[in-house]
Amino acid sequence: MGRGLAAAAVMGQLRSSARALLLTGAEPAMLLEDLDAVAELIPDAFCTTVFLAILDTESGEFFYSCAGHLPAVLAAPQSTPIQLDDARSVPLAVQRKASRPQSSVILPPGSTLLLYTDGLVERRDVTLDDGIARLSETVARGANLTVDAVADAALNEMAPPNGYDDDIAIVVYRRPYAPLKIDGVATAEQLRDIRHELAAWMQDAALPDERIADIVLRSTRRAPTASNTATGAARRRVRVAGDNDGARVHITITDDGSWKPKAADPGVRGRGLLLIRAVSDWLEMECTASGTTVDMSFNVSA
Repeated sequence: MGRGLAAAAVMGQLRSSARALLLTGAEPAMLLEDLDAVAELIPDAFCTTVFLAILDTESGEFFYSCAGHLPAVLAAPQSTPIQLDDARSVPLAVQRKASRPQSSVILPPGSTLLLYTDGLVERRDVTLDDGIARLSETVARGANLTVDAVADAALNEMAPPNGYDDDIAIVVYRRPYAPLKIDGVATAEQLRDIRHELAAWMQDAALPDERIADIVLRSTRRAPTASNTATGAARRRVRVAGDNDGARVHITITDDGSWKPKAADPGVRGRGLLLIRAVSDWLEMECTASGTTVDMSFNVSA
């Protein structure tokens, strides 16, 4: 609502009221109905705009209702970005004949959601539709960037020549892909299956084939290393866990057993970890008497 200290005071009261109403379990449309009554009691709250949503982080379902605010932008991988504008109505405390509408959408894995205030896209020499379209393209290009980088890109790309003259708030959310969990024995046959399962998991996330081959080669260098260097009854047990937020693939490989003493002259062997450490974007390793855990991260866009 507007700008400056007075506007901040109004927004603070409405935000506190909205938070209290959310704790009652109210859905977005009903909450906006109640917020109308609150706005009528707050001086200068007339015509405040609100985009209110509830996200189920497990299912990816996004429930929302919009009171005169600009539409959120949703960019799914390999798809044209869309504007979430199916549940629009008038700003708060403005007379209306119909109830507040509500809509929902499923955020696909790897998709990026951006909510923002009007100062990000409003310009005197550019239509509002053009500004939102340009912002949507910026979000879509950031599919393989972190959410922080998407926020920075939006602020940089949309900045006017003389800088922003309005305060801006943005919220960026990225729905992660389904995690990977593999628990097996480090035989040659099992290691082959681990490679195939790891590759299939990344193919579902639409990673480029070259990047998949790169990550599989680097990650599974650790599994045969575990089999060759670990000793003890449980030495061949290997567990692989993976997470992918669209920007980074994080792989954790854990094996049981202890390490053999390093040979004085390993010859051509014993260089797996050197290779992994050299080519990973991030690596951390923990060796204990009960086993070894290696954490690796790979930038998707590398």
